[in-house]
Amino acid sequence: MEELLSVRLAPEWITDCLWVLRTGDDIPQNTAPSDLADPDLAAAIEAWDDEFQAVFDHDDPMSSGFPDEATTTAWRDRGEHLAQRLATALGLPVEYHVAGYDRVITP
Repeated sequence: MEELLSVRLAPEWITDCLWVLRTGDDIPQNTAPSDLADPDLAAAIEAWDDEFQAVFDHDDPMSSGFPDEATTTAWRDRGEHLAQRLATALGLPVEYHVAGYDRVITP
């Protein structure tokens, strides 16, 4: 099995939110949370990403987003907690990136 080198939790519109780099890869591969060994963590990350995907406006992508700063902050904080759980589960640092907020979270 190829060694995991890095994992990034970074939601983007209309794609999965995990980006995984393994030995031999030139670029990180977009990966579904359902590929995680921990089904509870996978479900929690998928639900969090579903919240993000739900605010995408196909007709006006530039206006997409959460309705207010409080909602955005609460969602971002839940994601940071999930990134911590993911780092602990994988035993390696996880990059956490959401618009305007970047952290590397260690196990």
